[in-house]
Amino acid sequence: MNNKLTLRMDESLIASAKDYAAAHGSSVSQMVANYFAALSQPGTTQSTQTQVPDAPLSAAAPTTDWESTLRPLTRKLLGAAAPRDGSQAPTMDDYYVHLGAKHSRHLHDPVP
Repeated sequence: MNNKLTLRMDESLIASAKDYAAAHGSSVSQMVANYFAALSQPGTTQSTQTQVPDAPLSAAAPTTDWESTLRPLTRKLLGAAAPRDGSQAPTMDDYYVHLGAKHSRHLHDPVP
């Protein structure tokens, strides 16, 4: 059962919070709830207390061993940048090819 909580803040802070929530497909209430939930998670530190809205529905639940070692906030971000047009997600090999192309001129040109 959800209960009402009244918070008193500066008007500009409230406006900023509403803008941020709208831009991230969330509500101020959900952001506050996420923040309080993060405070109660074991191992949460000052630098990791900020929560983000839930990842898109395309994000898969953790299934591999390395994913289970991630903190909840990081795990929630898995799949957030997945292609939405049905194309294959880039692989590490694709990334290395990209880096090679990006930095190839440095391999052939002398340092100035």
